[in-house]
Amino acid sequence: MKDDSFSPAADPGPLLKWASFVFMALALLSVTVFWKIEKSRMEPLKAGDKAAAHPGGEAPMQGKIAPDFNLPTLDGGTLRLADYKGKLVFLNIWATWCAPCREEMPSMQRLAEKLAGGDFAMITISIDEKTEEVEKFVKELGLTFPVGMDPAQKVAADYKITGVPETYIISPDGVVTHHLIGPGDWDEPGIVRAFSSQVFGEGTAGN
Repeated sequence: MKDDSFSPAADPGPLLKWASFVFMALALLSVTVFWKIEKSRMEPLKAGDKAAAHPGGEAPMQGKIAPDFNLPTLDGGTLRLADYKGKLVFLNIWATWCAPCREEMPSMQRLAEKLAGGDFAMITISIDEKTEEVEKFVKELGLTFPVGMDPAQKVAADYKITGVPETYIISPDGVVTHHLIGPGDWDEPGIVRAFSSQVFGEGTAGN
């Protein structure tokens, strides 16, 4: 008896239905990812008199002790969180290929300059694999704050990032007081006042 299981006349209905389902699922996933990226680009975090909260109320690191780390820096040194004990720390995790990271970096540089001379430290961690790309990025934007290299993303995982950029405000005693996702307008007057009041004391505006 002839086997017709692979005959062109066989019913393709179930296969076509399954293929259509897979296609629709992939299309929906692509649209969702695109929407999230565009939302982070078009709606940068801003704040009034205090730092903004993590969107959606989800702040996995907020209120927790900031994990210590020991990373190589671009200049051949070492970036250790422990070295900044007693200071208000602004920690940002980023990558050169991240458009929102590039968007917020100039305002981070300006904030660091405004708070220079106080008990404040701005430090960053790049998850890029190639040091030369980070060096080019830093030089192009004129960044002066320390950059630690975390290509294996071990520290990034310890800080429970969901993407880049993400920012952590760490108190002088080492507690994460704010965990933020997405780019920020970090030299916006309200944010500068908030940081200045903690770094220099109430009623001051920093440098």
